[in-house]
Amino acid sequence: MSETNSNPIVKLGICPKCGKGQIIKGSIGYSCNHFKSIDDKCTFNIYKEYFGKEITEDIALQLIEKGETEVFTDLTKKDGGTFSASLRYEDGFIKPHFKNEVLETECPVCGNEIEVLANGYACSDYHKKDEAENRLCNVYISKTIAGRSISKREAETLLKGEKTPFLNGFTNKNGKPFSSRLFLEENGGVSFDSVLCKCPKCGGDMYVGEKAYNCSNFRNDEIKCNFSIWREISHREITPEEALTLCEEKITPTLSGFSNKEGNFERKLTISDDFKIIMV
Repeated sequence: MSETNSNPIVKLGICPKCGKGQIIKGSIGYSCNHFKSIDDKCTFNIYKEYFGKEITEDIALQLIEKGETEVFTDLTKKDGGTFSASLRYEDGFIKPHFKNEVLETECPVCGNEIEVLANGYACSDYHKKDEAENRLCNVYISKTIAGRSISKREAETLLKGEKTPFLNGFTNKNGKPFSSRLFLEENGGVSFDSVLCKCPKCGGDMYVGEKAYNCSNFRNDEIKCNFSIWREISHREITPEEALTLCEEKITPTLSGFSNKEGNFERKLTISDDFKIIMV
């Protein structure tokens, strides 16, 4: 009586190199079974591991059917560091093929992919030029703007044609911190928009300052508007969204998180008839 084979042969498909044999899963990887003679044999082989990445049947199928895998972010260097690349079958060998990560949002100008580069987020045509040496596309968002890191999510917001929320952590040329929105210009550049809203007292622009939301007419000798909202009241940060509501509605919803010597408390903020900020 013959024994039942507990390890049936696994065939993954036709060999992409010779087109004659089947790719068989073996103990050391995946190899072509075409062999008629020493002069008529196929040497195609995929090892079970490349750059620390285990080659599963699904990954082997990508190489067999497409010649290239998806991008892996956990491939390992000799020094133990990691890198991102796809694996590609080239010239009889499996080699890493380095690709830039891409964002989900397309370029708003030309519709190409937005690549994640070492220092920024750029249209795939950003580094290409026409015959007149002009860039094919100017969309580029630096990963660092005014000393602040720009995340992928914030870059996605800009690429969708939307302004970011007010972001903290920017630093001006004098080393002073400031907050601002960012928006993408039509030419692909990134600009600041620090205007919060219109001043409820004089109609000027309200800006997000280091310590307060201030009216732009403070230095206007003809108007000299002194309306402002402190960015911290009773040990609680007042967010740009709350300051905006206060300016437009003259009162906020009930806010929690205020504190004094007696403990924490809740209050609404409102604008008095003489344009002072009071708690109610």
